Amino acid sequence: MKTTQIPPHKSSLGMDANITVLIVFLGMILFGWIPYVSWIAFAVPLVFFILEKESKMVKFYCVNALIIGVVWSVISIIMQILRIATGPKYESYFGIRVPVTLGNSAVWWTTFLIEMLIGLAITGLVAYLLYCAWNYKQVEVPVIGPIAAKVSGKLDNMSANFNQSQQQPSQPQPQPEPQQPQPPQAAPPSDGEGAP
Repeated sequence: MKTTQIPPHKSSLGMDANITVLIVFLGMILFGWIPYVSWIAFAVPLVFFILEKESKMVKFYCVNALIIGVVWSVISIIMQILRIATGPKYESYFGIRVPVTLGNSAVWWTTFLIEMLIGLAITGLVAYLLYCAWNYKQVEVPVIGPIAAKVSGKLDNMSANFNQSQQQPSQPQPQPEPQQPQPPQAAPPSDGEGAP
């Protein structure tokens, strides 16, 4: 894994950069462990990436957290769909839901355990990235790191180009036309005796 030491600095959000990264990852992890809300875990790093204007380290770790959050969300959605599809079937009698079949409990428990193990692995990865970010080390995780570096660089360039276009006036200011030299005016004809 490629590790780069970053000098301690402040984020544009007014906090130290390592504290900002800590908030990003903790927010993502907290949302990721809440059932039926875990699919929006990637929103936390996305919001921080948009708000951050200066710190390349914060932006890099936001993209890392975004990729991890999207992967975790996709896995969580798939596992929840499998649990719903293989779970017990219900019928309603006088407004009361009664299970008619127990469903395939082996598939239900297997998907539940797989989701838990993947969640624990992602939490361990995030804990390692937090440790590195706390010490101002930028670590490129084998699969996610190069993608995060490319995406972060491209998004920074797009953001810089957007900011430049916002600073320039949207419509060109009209330039004053250069004045044409006036031809000399002829003297008024005189009747030969001068002024009256």
